[in-house]
Amino acid sequence: MLASASPRRSQLLETIGVSFVTAPLEQAEPLPRQADHANPQQFVESLALHKATHCPLPDLPKPLIILAADTVVWHNGIILNKPSDAGEAAQMLQTLRGDWHQVFTGVCLKVLLEDGSETELVEHETTKVQFANVTDHWIEQYVATGEPLDKAGAYAAQGRGAALVKRIEGDYWNVVGLPLARLARMLSDIGAPLESWWENGSDE
Repeated sequence: MLASASPRRSQLLETIGVSFVTAPLEQAEPLPRQADHANPQQFVESLALHKATHCPLPDLPKPLIILAADTVVWHNGIILNKPSDAGEAAQMLQTLRGDWHQVFTGVCLKVLLEDGSETELVEHETTKVQFANVTDHWIEQYVATGEPLDKAGAYAAQGRGAALVKRIEGDYWNVVGLPLARLARMLSDIGAPLESWWENGSDE
């Protein structure tokens, strides 16, 4: 089960052959506190765990695996989440252009067992991204497309924002929103390796 309304995460799970139902969080996500800016790794892990813990549970058979994730951009000691409007999106992109930043994604797998017990595994992935030094006009035109408005850091590396990305060090899929190699390792760690999903067609 995917505790997210993100179409990107849904597409990525479909790409690697995992079938699922979605049950996104029905409440506002906690915003970063001042102390969180100094530890984005812990922040994204805590948000992923929060989503997995508080998402609505559909009537599905156990064992049930819940996947939740949260992605933020971190630059110069500040967490950049999704922009609130076009003005904030432009400001984020002006700050990031020509420079390196880091993308952090927290991933939580929560397993609900038939006897009512549960286990969880929470990890994070980090990717470094360098932006090209684009002009204010370019940023203005990009923001006008609407693409940046629901993206952490105000860009989509898999969309028009790909033109911003000069260099990536680490997992590209992490920048899109779900680190697939780490997810595969985590699934193996909880006893549900990726290849078993291909064999049994699980819809958890």
